[in-house]
Amino acid sequence: METTYKHYDIRLSIDSRLEQVRVLSGALRGIGKELELSDDKLGQLELMMVEAVNNVIEHAYEMQGGNDVRVRVEYNPDVVNLIISDSGRTMPDAVHAETHEMPDPEDLPEGGWGMGLIHLLADSIRYIRDAKGNHLHVSKQLA
Repeated sequence: METTYKHYDIRLSIDSRLEQVRVLSGALRGIGKELELSDDKLGQLELMMVEAVNNVIEHAYEMQGGNDVRVRVEYNPDVVNLIISDSGRTMPDAVHAETHEMPDPEDLPEGGWGMGLIHLLADSIRYIRDAKGNHLHVSKQLA
């Protein structure tokens, strides 16, 4: 008997206001529970998504509401891909470079940890800028 695996492609969107990130986070937790992800993997995915979305709101949209922040969750039994998209300012090359080190706590009184945490937790990261905007692809292996 052949086993059939489910694949999901879930799309969420919020306005570019920090108070809406909590709702997005809750939606991802609900999706993760439905997909029976471990608490550890789900926590890592949630942290990466929240950091990426906060960065979009703070840097790409400069804290201005009224803009779309889109999150796509692609799931198969081996991997979860998060694609965070926006139409704001382009991310500087140094921020999404493949080798991104955690900042020195002495140099950062507040903030600046987002991409370092994402690089630490993700199995792969890719940033694309195209005619539709900015797209940060973050993958987490499940196996």
